[in-house]
Amino acid sequence: MKKSKGIFTFIVVLITYIIVHIIYKLTGFYYNFGDGILNCKLVIDLALWGVVYFIVYILSKKLSSVIIK
Repeated sequence: MKKSKGIFTFIVVLITYIIVHIIYKLTGFYYNFGDGILNCKLVIDLALWGVVYFIVYILSKKLSSVIIK
């Protein structure tokens, strides 16, 4: 069971990574650490990762429960 949870988490993170980078390309979002380590764009980036991860995780859980049944 633990191995399947690890694979599930890896797949969710991979899908999140792909979606976030598509959003970056569409919006032109780019930041560097020239403004300091904790800047507004870093907070936006972390929030985007959190929101996308949460959505992908919930949808994947629902999809996996439908497929397993």
